[in-house]
Amino acid sequence: MLKYNSYEENELFSVIKPVCDGYDASIVRLSSAVINKTLQINLVLYQKGGIGIDQCGTISRAVMPRIEVWAENRDVSLEISSPGIGRILKDAYEFQVFAGEKIQLLIDSQWLTGDIVEAGTESVDIKTENGETVKYMFDSIQKAKLY
Repeated sequence: MLKYNSYEENELFSVIKPVCDGYDASIVRLSSAVINKTLQINLVLYQKGGIGIDQCGTISRAVMPRIEVWAENRDVSLEISSPGIGRILKDAYEFQVFAGEKIQLLIDSQWLTGDIVEAGTESVDIKTENGETVKYMFDSIQKAKLY
């Protein structure tokens, strides 16, 4: 069952998001931890049409100074990647990021395929292969992956 967790209240998210928005990149996943006195940040970005290594490098160089100021000059390690093909959605928040993309949903032990039309905090609207738009509650989705 998927749960909706927004990054809106995450202070680091608010530092990084404006820079990513400037490059038309959406944050799919953001995690951070302090390991051996170094702030390690993992950032997964999505861009319509794909995001390549050069774009990840450009965004890394643009966002790093903001992170260093926010982290008060602590040692920072930043890893940026793309979501990859066939990504398994780990959070219902990701449905908003991938709006318009083709997806497979596992509901009641049956795989359904369609396009994400719109997503909220509790449900997602999927346009099925027969052209019908169906609303699915996140708590009824057992698994979801990009198709």
